[in-house]
Amino acid sequence: MEYGVHSTRYTRLSDEQLYSMYRETAYSQLKEEEKLELIQETVNRDAMERGEIGSPEVRFIDLPVNESGNSIDGVININRDMAVYGVQNYEYKGHVIHHNIDDYNIQTLNTAIHENIHCFQAQIIDGTIDTDDMKMRSEYQANDFTCSPVTLYGSTQLGCQYLVGESPMGYYMYYFQPTERDAYLGAEQKTVEILNQLTEKYGKEFSFEQYTKSVETTGFQIREQEAIKLFNNPNFKMDLSQVLQNQYFGTDKSVDPRTETMVKAEMIVSYNNLEQDFSMNKEEHIMSFDPTPVSLEEYNQSLRDPVNDNTISEDEAVNETAQMSENYLMAVENFQDLSTGDESMDDGGLDADGIEDGGIGL
Repeated sequence: MEYGVHSTRYTRLSDEQLYSMYRETAYSQLKEEEKLELIQETVNRDAMERGEIGSPEVRFIDLPVNESGNSIDGVININRDMAVYGVQNYEYKGHVIHHNIDDYNIQTLNTAIHENIHCFQAQIIDGTIDTDDMKMRSEYQANDFTCSPVTLYGSTQLGCQYLVGESPMGYYMYYFQPTERDAYLGAEQKTVEILNQLTEKYGKEFSFEQYTKSVETTGFQIREQEAIKLFNNPNFKMDLSQVLQNQYFGTDKSVDPRTETMVKAEMIVSYNNLEQDFSMNKEEHIMSFDPTPVSLEEYNQSLRDPVNDNTISEDEAVNETAQMSENYLMAVENFQDLSTGDESMDDGGLDADGIEDGGIGL
């Protein structure tokens, strides 16, 4: 059904009554279909508050352990194991290991809000929502799943405007690119606001305390201070966004040179994911992008591992990222040759020669 009107059994509840059902004592007693409708109603109201045209459809699906959810084409997919059963299932040497998520009720709430913010952003980008906030629209347009030519170390290569977080310090570029920055911060702020209201009325609960601890140790403000220190740039967030806008719109506004180099390198490395998807789907002449997940802490940690490696200095990280970019040049050239040599590609393919609106359209 995607965007539209998604009626639920909870339509007549007040916001206070609705959010009270996220208390662990209440949420744990709900059946799967009741949990699904609770989250759908939460998204319905969040979408209305943000001015979205219609509401995304919420689904529970089986996702990898490192994905709590994703959103694409007006559909929000949420990890069933997390949202329904409160567990993560790992397979290790033929054995399935179950890990309980102590605050799964609140993580599910946070994931739903996070993904709906991405749906809101998608409507800003495609013009469904007409906004007077030109700064926000420009930031989001320059951070979509499109590509642009990136000049780095004397070579011009294709780079992705959305940063996956593959380079040594890529986790922070992934986290603080405009679309993820606003989704992480917006979802965290609204979740904390709801928890404060519930705590004031019902008192503390274990899941509330666990979520609060996670915010205090790995929340937005903590990550921001880490990024500022790591990049030695108090304007890191603004510069990251400006580099993407310079690339997309062809502008040349001044930014910190070191940050610019790192972002450009990450754009090229991130493009590797797009090129791999293209290669896998070439027979069907389809260009696809996997939905970008909202990752659980284990996935986040895996992205941060290179950054936390004390054996890698900041200069070494820059050099390693540059080397990754240089190594990827050959793959990009092969991809360009493949694209231009296949005249049967339809409009769903990547046009490596035509640049539209500052980016290469997908």
